[in-house]
Formats: sequence, structure tokens, C-alpha cells
Amino acid sequence: MKKNLLLLMMIVIISTTFFSSVNKGLSVVVDRIDLVSEESIDKLLGKCIKYRIDTLYVPAVSFMESLYDSKMLPRSNVLLNNDTPASFDPLAYILEKAYNFDIQIIPLIDVFTVWPSEDIPFNQLHIAKQHPDWFSRNSSGEVLTDPVILDPGIPAVQNFSISIIKELLKNYKPNQIAFYNFEYPSQDYGYNPYALKEFEQYRRDNSMRIVNFQTYRREALDDLIKRMKALTTSLGLSTRIFMFNTSDYQQSLDNHFQDWVFWINKGYVDWSVFWYWFPDKKNVSYDTQWALEHILHQKIIPAFSPQNLQFSQYLTVLDSILGFEVSGIVVDTTEKGVMEILNENGVGIPR
Repeated sequence: MKKNLLLLMMIVIISTTFFSSVNKGLSVVVDRIDLVSEESIDKLLGKCIKYRIDTLYVPAVSFMESLYDSKMLPRSNVLLNNDTPASFDPLAYILEKAYNFDIQIIPLIDVFTVWPSEDIPFNQLHIAKQHPDWFSRNSSGEVLTDPVILDPGIPAVQNFSISIIKELLKNYKPNQIAFYNFEYPSQDYGYNPYALKEFEQYRRDNSMRIVNFQTYRREALDDLIKRMKALTTSLGLSTRIFMFNTSDYQQSLDNHFQDWVFWINKGYVDWSVFWYWFPDKKNVSYDTQWALEHILHQKIIPAFSPQNLQFSQYLTVLDSILGFEVSGIVVDTTEKGVMEILNENGVGIPR
């Protein structure tokens, strides 16, 4: 009897080890259009069950509009344009419904991007109308519109960002949140007059160090992500922070002033969702290996856009990722063919 029990335990252990080594988590970045009604959300969750998707990154703040019940931000135009009832709260509904199916919901938040182009919204409640003086500019003083962003170097913008996150955390208490576009889009951004004034004070405060506008922009983001982490603690929450970033660390640092390796290794960010800056076999292999070697506890999740690739490229990229011991993969589509190939290759957690 004891021998049989021991044998059974060994089989369970071996099976569990094999299962966990083969199957990787499957996460999907949700499109806003999937959140316009109970029916569209139910359909999305049905796909999660069918294709073994265990995590959804759900846009909560996008283009300075909310897809949740917010007192600070106007309601998303996607909801307004699809006749979604004003009483419907997409984030609350998907959090409650997904819990029943053991699907993780991670609110996805963009605290800087105002609009993707110069055609800013007419809504007088939109931050574009309330604070155009917060827009980031180039060194010539021109507002940059591809995209329009709130300048992260302005203290008022930082405080506004903190207030948005505080509202969401207090009202929904999510286990995780994720930031995307938490960066300067390029080196051209950052020259808002308020930011330049703050930079001059920064130079005076750091007269014993060698600092410049590059270090100021980087440390502005550093300080803000530290405040975001401290906020979760002050609210008595253990919310984990995920950061979307490009897989090329040096490019992230030089072009976007986004020091995601420092943030993770210091504990200000819990996980990196890194999108391959150029999805081919060489870059995917190099960037993944580099990240696994430099991130403590290998807290990285590779991400890519399959539908932006030719079919052969998709298979090559997927094969390259699966050559590494990563916990899962993030994609931005639930297209049938993409999902089926992922499942066939052991990506997706069976229920």
C-alpha cells in the first residue's frame, strides 16, 4: 500500500513538473472596442476559456479618457460612440465576471498620452482643453503632436497622474496594474516651460553632481514610479506594478529615459512586459537572453504583435521565445489562427 502511494506521488510530481515546464501563461492586451457592453465582454471571456488565456490587460485609462467610473477623467469616446449606457462600468463588470473563471484582469493605464494626433477632443472636460499648458514641447517651444503628451517633467502633471492612480486603486483595489507609454516618446519631448523651470531648480539642487537635461528627464520618471509604488503601500494594498517597455534596454534609456531595469531590480516595478523593438530571430534571442541575465528573479514577460508579422515571421519569433524559460507570452490579439498556434505550442494554461 505504501509502495503504491509512493509511486502515485512520484507520478504526480513528475507530471506536475512536466506540465509546468511545457505550458506557459498566455496574456492578451484588450482592445477598447471589446469593452463597450456586457455582451462584448462576455464574448471576450469566452475566448479566454476557449484559448486558455489566463490574463487580460484591460485599458482603463487611454488618451486621458476612462473606461471605468471616474470623477477625474471624461468617459471614453469609444463608449460614447457605441451607445454604451452611462451607468455601465466596463472595468467593474470585467473584474467581477473574470473572477468566476479565474482570469486575471490587469488595468492598463497611460498617464501621459493626451491624443495620438493634433486633432484633440472637443470635450471641455478633457485634459486637452483644461490644461494645454501641460503639453510637452520640443526645444524650439513647439507643441509635439505625434502624439500629444502631458510633459512628465512638470510637477503638476506628476501629481495629476498620482491622483488618477489613487482613484483607481481606492475604488477597485486591483491585485495588479500596468503602465504603458510611461516614457518620453523621443528625445525631442520634454521642453515644456514648466518642465524647464523645474530643470533649473534641479540643477541648483544637484550642484555637486554632473547632471543635464537627460538625467533630469530620467530621474523625473524614476521619482514618479517610486511615488506610484509608495501610493499602493500607503493605501494598504499589495498591488503589483507591471511596466510595458521596449525590449532594447539601451534604446529605452537613451530615447525614452525609461530605466525599467533599475525600476524592477529596486522593487519599484514588479514585472516587465517587454515588446520586441524589432521582431526577428536575432533580436528576439538577444534581447530575451539579456533581460533574463540582468533582471532579478527574471521578472520579464515577452510580448509581440503577431498580426504585424508575416506568418513565417510569427512562427520564427514564437519558436525563438519558446527556446527560453519564460513564464508566459503577451500578444495583442485573440484572432483564431494566432491563438491556435500558441495553444499548439504549449502557450496557454489548460483549465
